[in-house]
Amino acid sequence: MANNQQLLLGEGAGGGIPNYIEEVFSTYLYTGNGSTQTITNNIDLATKGGMVWNKTRDVVSDFGLYDTVRGTAAGPIRSNTTNGQYGGTYGVTAFNSNGVDLGAQGSFVNGSGENSVLWTFRKQKKFFDVVTYTGDGVAGRTV
Repeated sequence: MANNQQLLLGEGAGGGIPNYIEEVFSTYLYTGNGSTQTITNNIDLATKGGMVWNKTRDVVSDFGLYDTVRGTAAGPIRSNTTNGQYGGTYGVTAFNSNGVDLGAQGSFVNGSGENSVLWTFRKQKKFFDVVTYTGDGVAGRTV
């Protein structure tokens, strides 16, 4: 794809304005500051919803997945462990109309001087959604 072309994701509901990948997905590299930090990647999670996936790149640590359905108080889902969700406010502290806010919680998401990546996925039909499921103890369910 040439540099001046944009990837279309399909038309909006009812044949409306098309969405471009830059509106619904971002890979954002940043250096942690050990304090609070705002990541501005121009993805609207506050009104549209979605998920962010965080990982430090130069320190061994867990992945952290944060979504707008569970909210920031739920803490991250650690997809690389069997421990699942990490309870409490940790990492992403707000979903904004142009990115996210990070808390001051050390090496997991914003450690001072640590190089990290934040992948952001905005909800969009035919692209991404956040789905919840409550199990009932019966094996073999399909979600």
